[in-house]
Amino acid sequence: MQVVSSKWTLSLKLLLPAFLLSFGVGALIIFFTLPLDGIAEPFSPLTAKFLMFSFFISFVCLYYIVFCNIKWVAMDNEYMYISNFFKSYQYTYDSVAKVEERRMLIWNKVTIYFHENGEFGSNIVFFGSYFWHYYLKKHPSILKQLLSQ
Repeated sequence: MQVVSSKWTLSLKLLLPAFLLSFGVGALIIFFTLPLDGIAEPFSPLTAKFLMFSFFISFVCLYYIVFCNIKWVAMDNEYMYISNFFKSYQYTYDSVAKVEERRMLIWNKVTIYFHENGEFGSNIVFFGSYFWHYYLKKHPSILKQLLSQ
């Protein structure tokens, strides 16, 4: 079995959000409890608090959209193993409808679409590592099977 998802998956999906949420909520609590009497003219204290809160909510939503759906993926000769770090499932290569890959920031975002809804829905997203391409080059039958769907 070869892990083909990025080593950053665990950090981006579980560790970083926990750190950022705790830091962000702490910063919001401090910001909301401080007296903001000396704030410059275009902003009132209420406006500054609203802007800070809306920035935090926007950041959380953006983070959720980009990183919370990524999965951990490993492959062997018969199955793909997909996990969200709480549940793991195996899928056959016959269940794959198509595979898309595109560059996103510094990662290769790989989307695997299935013929039918699985435990994680009709598609999964993961950030492919070097081993994603390496594994497919070493196993041309799997590559052919994925591309022929």
